[in-house]
Amino acid sequence: MDIINLLGSAWPEGNVWATLIKIFDVGSYAWTIILFTIVLKLILTPLDFFQRYYTNKTARQQAKLRPQLEKLQKQYGNNQTLLYQKQNELYKRSGFSMKGSCIVMLVYMVATLVIFLTLFNSIQYIAGFKMKTQFDTLKETYYSSYNPNYNTYYGIDESVLNAFETEEEKTTYINTLLTAKQNEIKAEIEAGLTEPITEEELATRVESRINDDLSVYKGEAQELVVQKYEEIKDSWLWIKNIWIADKPTVNEILTYDAYKNATNDTISKEEYNTIMSKLLNGDTNGVNGYYILSILVVGVSLLSQFLSRKSMQPKDGANAQNQGAMAKVMMFFLPVVMLLFTLRSSSIFSIYMLANSLISTLLMPLTNKLCNVISDKQEKKQEQVNRVDYRRY
Repeated sequence: MDIINLLGSAWPEGNVWATLIKIFDVGSYAWTIILFTIVLKLILTPLDFFQRYYTNKTARQQAKLRPQLEKLQKQYGNNQTLLYQKQNELYKRSGFSMKGSCIVMLVYMVATLVIFLTLFNSIQYIAGFKMKTQFDTLKETYYSSYNPNYNTYYGIDESVLNAFETEEEKTTYINTLLTAKQNEIKAEIEAGLTEPITEEELATRVESRINDDLSVYKGEAQELVVQKYEEIKDSWLWIKNIWIADKPTVNEILTYDAYKNATNDTISKEEYNTIMSKLLNGDTNGVNGYYILSILVVGVSLLSQFLSRKSMQPKDGANAQNQGAMAKVMMFFLPVVMLLFTLRSSSIFSIYMLANSLISTLLMPLTNKLCNVISDKQEKKQEQVNRVDYRRY
């Protein structure tokens, strides 16, 4: 593998998530993210299980206490202070407490939010790093072709140039050769004139001649840039460039402004457009995507919210309307948030969100089943203890 390919496979240093993701590098960044997401989700499954278990346990306890709470409401509804006191006494006798469930829920939400936001920032950072690294490779390809032809055209000898100790000496050497080439072309043009022209017109013709000559070398270098890009570009299925969003409003090849915003590169607009000219203006520079990832992420998120809401509904149907109000809000709020992230982030992060949602949805039935099995066993055990205690009296 040559040095350019090694450069293209580099990962940013000093970033925790990038270091962890690099461990799962399989050559394709999209599949690397998917593999990383699977492993990360499996590691976090116990936390998800405890959150669902305590939520399930709390819902069951509330369902059992509901008849007694409704009775207290009828008896002491006119005296809120006394009602609150009687409710607390009931909770204490039954051993019911929201504290454990709330703590687990809070830990779960904080951990999930921290992971999501830090991973989002890291993947966006990786995307910018990758685009900069990719462009550096194309830039190297361009100049490795153009510079030798440029030097030959002007008669610049690299060994002589490198022998100078100061930049001033190098500049003087180059300017002398540039002037000599201009005088040579000027003499050729004057020799072919049939009528006199002004010095200004002559200078314009000299400049035009040089630009035409150099444009041939630029074209050859730009063709090599196109070939190199096809070798190193990071695509996945229908997405041509995974480092930008999957949507038809952006093209596969970034404009100068979009590239600079994504990478903070200091390259000039003229130089960028020169190197990327045939890529920017080529027939293959089409739209990068069609909102497919956004649609899939929102669809899977809605399905996950629906299944989660359904699994948390009380079996007896009591108070389902009250419990479902917040669930309905979350069912549509979360997918909207996910949609906004897919539209504003790179495709690689959208792939992470899709993989994460799919894995969560697939694991949900198994997690819920396990929670119900454990809760059923604990309830049966508690019933046996209660029967034994009752017989003692």
